[in-house]
Amino acid sequence: MVAGLAGLNAEYLGQIERGYRVPSLDVVEAIAGALGVSVPELVAESSERPSPAPDVLLASELHRALLLQQEASSGRSTDELQEAVEHAWRLWQGAADRYSRLAAVVPDLIGDVATINAPGTTDPLLEHRVAADAYALLRTVARRIGRPDLALVAADRERRAAEQTEDDVRLARANWNLAHALLGQQEPQTAEEIALAAIADIKGHGTREAAAISGALWLAAAVAAARSQRRFAAIERIRDHARPLAEKTGETNVGRTAFGPTNVALHMVSVELEDGHTADALAIADEIDPAPLQSRERRTTLALDLARSHAMRSDPGAALLHLLEAEQCSAEELRYNPTAHDTVRRVFQRARPSLRKQLTAFAQRVGIEDELAAGHTLS
Repeated sequence: MVAGLAGLNAEYLGQIERGYRVPSLDVVEAIAGALGVSVPELVAESSERPSPAPDVLLASELHRALLLQQEASSGRSTDELQEAVEHAWRLWQGAADRYSRLAAVVPDLIGDVATINAPGTTDPLLEHRVAADAYALLRTVARRIGRPDLALVAADRERRAAEQTEDDVRLARANWNLAHALLGQQEPQTAEEIALAAIADIKGHGTREAAAISGALWLAAAVAAARSQRRFAAIERIRDHARPLAEKTGETNVGRTAFGPTNVALHMVSVELEDGHTADALAIADEIDPAPLQSRERRTTLALDLARSHAMRSDPGAALLHLLEAEQCSAEELRYNPTAHDTVRRVFQRARPSLRKQLTAFAQRVGIEDELAAGHTLS
């Protein structure tokens, strides 16, 4: 009733109440009018509302760090900051509750990174490397919480720092991140150009690290082709370029890209799904062993891709099994990943009543039941 009187969507009002959205002054005034109270009274009544969800905290801190002037938070040395960045990466790739734990780590981390290149430092190359690695982390976090705008800013900062490192692999990794940030902004053509140019730049480096980064860039170029409805070009890039490099490198995590044979197979699944070839996607996925993946997120993504494939094939029962697998791997990923919300909603809409009860219980466990009830997801 309050939502209707205030002229608001009921789900949007619910997100405000739970701390997932910060309303504008106009919205606050509309809610106060609907309740028959003044704005000061409404604000006073809501002063003890629950703390914002971790993804909201992360978005706020990323926004503040990337777009506002920052002061160093902790006074850590560059060596200490380097270890802090490594620790944050380990949490992000390995912790089941990575959003909650990163929300506690990121504020101090980004305050220090924003001021890392102060004049008169003794090891500028190390500082640039640490900054590049930190901004790479911020890029992938921003993408996962549905903030492609901040992901693009972080990727640009990473590339600027990487250009000062005298490290061709780090620079190639920065271009890989930039390509993915542009994909998030629905700019596949520019992403493709950057990935292909970076591949040419690193060609001739005979190291395993360079081969892994080159392979990751080929995968980014394949995704860009798939997003441009060029399925065969995407498959060719994976089959003729990324896969041979993966066979050469084996499983790696160079530049935190998780490049290797398993990740190549995951990208083949994604390309087939992008073009609606669910049978081919499932056939490929059936051959994938996620155990070698060092990234928990990639293992969760495989389960979600399988759920999405079965949902597209009108098999909600099989889809639910893979959603439960994803929950076991990382329930928090389901809670904060907008793509996961879309998959759950699709499965729910196609499920018979008995399965809907199980899906509702599942959604309640991972904290997205309101999205099912409202018929849409957080954005």
